[in-house]
Amino acid sequence: MNLEFNIAVHVLAFLNQHHGEVFNSQALAGNVCVNPVQLRRVMSKLQQEGYVKVMRGQKGGYLATEDGPAIKLEALFRLFNRPENHGRLFTGHPSIHCEISQKIEQVMYGHYLTEQDIIANYYQDQTIGDILNQIKEVEA
Repeated sequence: MNLEFNIAVHVLAFLNQHHGEVFNSQALAGNVCVNPVQLRRVMSKLQQEGYVKVMRGQKGGYLATEDGPAIKLEALFRLFNRPENHGRLFTGHPSIHCEISQKIEQVMYGHYLTEQDIIANYYQDQTIGDILNQIKEVEA
């Protein structure tokens, strides 16, 4: 799990709780408790995947799609947990004389992919609607 995945789940739950309402990035960032730049980076990916709608103009912003509650957490997890999203994950380098340093990245990358599949499978049957239901169940 990482921050961008959490931002995506949070903002999608919020937008679906307020279905039909439009929120600009400043308002969403305040609600999600993150920097607007972080939020816009996540929103860009969500928009590209069709998970949110964007309204342009002075009163523009983001709003939920009709199928928002059905969005699978597995898809969001995979979207925000790609190796390129994490920065450097592995040690070693192929140009180093040591055999371990040359090959450790390949070996550990295989483990990383297996780990990601295990976690994605955990989320495969969970949706944004489930998150909203779980939020309602949390005692105040």
